Amino acid sequence: MTTKTMASTVPVSSQTYPVFCGKDCGGGACPLVATVEEGRVVRIGHNPAGDGYAQACSRGMDLALETYAPDRILEPLVRTGPRGSGEFRSASWDEALTVVAERLAEIGGGYGPESVLNLGSAGSIGAVHDTATLTERFLSLLGGYTGLSGNYSNAAASFILPYLFGDDWKRSGFDASTMRYSDMIILWGANVLEARLGSEIPARLMEAKKRGARIVVIDPRRSGTVKRAATWWIPCRPGTDAALMLAILNVLFAERLADSDFIESHSAGFDELASYVLGLPPDVCACSPEWAEGICKVPAHEIRALARAWAATKPTMLLPGYSIQRVHAGEETYRLAVALQIATGNFGIRGGSTGSLNNRLPSPKVGRIGVPEPPGVTICAVPTSRWPDAVLEGRAGGYPSDIRAIYSAGGNFLNQGADIGKSRAAFEKVDFVVSQEFFMTPTARWSDVILPAATALEREDIGIPWLGNYLLYKPRVVAPRGLARSDYDIFCGLAELLGFGAEFSEGRSAPEWVRKCIAQSEIGDPEAFMRSGIYRGREEDRVGLADFAVDPERFPLRTPSGKVEIASENYHMKTGYPAIPTWRAPPSDPTYPLSLITPKSPHRTHSQGSNIARIAEKAAHALEMNPKDAAVRGIADGDCALVFNARGRSRVGVRLSPDIVPGVVCLPEGIWYEPDGDGVDLAGSANMFTSTAGTGASHACVMHAIGVEVMRYQSLPDDGAAQGIAAGTGTGS
Repeated sequence: MTTKTMASTVPVSSQTYPVFCGKDCGGGACPLVATVEEGRVVRIGHNPAGDGYAQACSRGMDLALETYAPDRILEPLVRTGPRGSGEFRSASWDEALTVVAERLAEIGGGYGPESVLNLGSAGSIGAVHDTATLTERFLSLLGGYTGLSGNYSNAAASFILPYLFGDDWKRSGFDASTMRYSDMIILWGANVLEARLGSEIPARLMEAKKRGARIVVIDPRRSGTVKRAATWWIPCRPGTDAALMLAILNVLFAERLADSDFIESHSAGFDELASYVLGLPPDVCACSPEWAEGICKVPAHEIRALARAWAATKPTMLLPGYSIQRVHAGEETYRLAVALQIATGNFGIRGGSTGSLNNRLPSPKVGRIGVPEPPGVTICAVPTSRWPDAVLEGRAGGYPSDIRAIYSAGGNFLNQGADIGKSRAAFEKVDFVVSQEFFMTPTARWSDVILPAATALEREDIGIPWLGNYLLYKPRVVAPRGLARSDYDIFCGLAELLGFGAEFSEGRSAPEWVRKCIAQSEIGDPEAFMRSGIYRGREEDRVGLADFAVDPERFPLRTPSGKVEIASENYHMKTGYPAIPTWRAPPSDPTYPLSLITPKSPHRTHSQGSNIARIAEKAAHALEMNPKDAAVRGIADGDCALVFNARGRSRVGVRLSPDIVPGVVCLPEGIWYEPDGDGVDLAGSANMFTSTAGTGASHACVMHAIGVEVMRYQSLPDDGAAQGIAAGTGTGS
């Protein structure tokens, strides 16, 4: 393998270079190689310098499709028609940057820096070219902004886990290599073979199955992970995982299977939770398997079987997916996941887990471009799920600012945020929107200026993986197409016009930042790192909070009790919710009896790739529906259907499958919104139906267990039923 040196020159002959995709997919940095011939990438493959476990998925293999897509934006664009019309004209970089700089200065100067909403996101991840960090760096030096607290990925879990572990939640994950010690692996709402939770997890999981480990998958549909890996599939109705968890705890205590010694030495407040699940307080219903069966539709005998197997099998690894916290009261599921690992004595042991987010372990030391804190900067924050409300309601609605401009880089918030109708209204309300983009996404379409960004193959960077003790390197393997520039260079140009160019760049080009980051790292041989594209950290088989698990008195947690706070008075005082995890039934409306889930596509990274034909050809976008639900609605396989609720309507094809349980429908997220003149989305965009209301205490997004109805689509009726459907009040049947 041949790799250029740190000068980051563009190769001109046929050579192979280490690369990574840098997508926000749950892998983030998977080891790949790109073959370049005559200045063009002709092939992407696995990096042979890898260990055989850290493997890229099809998203990474399709990396070049993004760079060479025929509809890529290759020059700056300025809007000419109504916002959202898609009418733009070409502009020079000088003109486009001048327009953006003048409008930002005008709005920030007239209404305060907090009038600019920072919608920088993780479309690109790396030590230097990290779009979320670069946007924050730029807007901080501009004087401030209104930003987002939390994220769309795991905000409910990230909010609640510090109440259990204190600051030690940041080291509560596990290395995927420790899966080789597990006798049972429970994937709870974690479709790890299709939705990434680290590049090593798939290979480690299949290896564990091959050697005889029991693989339990809890999911309302027979996903690719269920089909390929599961030895025990437990379908659970979306949004009811907390009820199932409470019922398992009920069995553990009722049958004296819980590890009482471990509970006593490692947790605080577990007795309160035990009393709750057993129904000991007056007027409290026991969380029995029979009680849970009526909620989650898992038979009581199967709940007992799982509880008994869990108690009898050590080590058991619980890997909770993000889906189970993207529901009403999603904070409770991660509290209970931790409680289950403590109750069974599988907490913090090799081959077990803490029940926390699996990626919470330190990465190898490496420098990163940071965010300065200049004096006088003004930063306001609103919950990520509520940004449209903050725009539409402003200070009058209790939000900290009146937003007049939106800066989008590395994100597609109009499409990917909850409630597309509300998000579109927010974009239409503000005075100015600028996007840094590759394509005419819905967010770009509703922008005033679009600045064409360079892709992952067109910029040098260091990759920091989602899970794993390694770093990756890639050079700039091809020159940017057209007039595209890296996000870093775009911000440098704007910063120069606004008078803080030196502060933003610190006098360094992007390649010089890469050199600085490597110099600040623990990497002993930079040249070897750049040749192979991989550096491996010193530690292997790390187990989160293992020191505390072995000796809780010598290594106490940074919590009030020094233990895991199963009952958190701090949480109760700050949020008003119970100190212990409880069952909080989601709101329901019989008008919308079907429960919608919106999982990740195995072929796209969120909305990235929605426009690329070769990716779309891999799997037709469709609403997956159980034949029983379809039959009562007169819907056949392949029919076009209208999906609707009070927030929106969308037309989409139907695929009938027994792989999804009755009462549940599945529409993968990420497809780009395409409105018609009647307010119907013609693409099947899942966020037509989601809400900005949030989970509860954390105000995190709710993207599953969404009430909808489905009807066979021909055309909207002309009678009163059409008005009912449009308002979200029709039955649709």
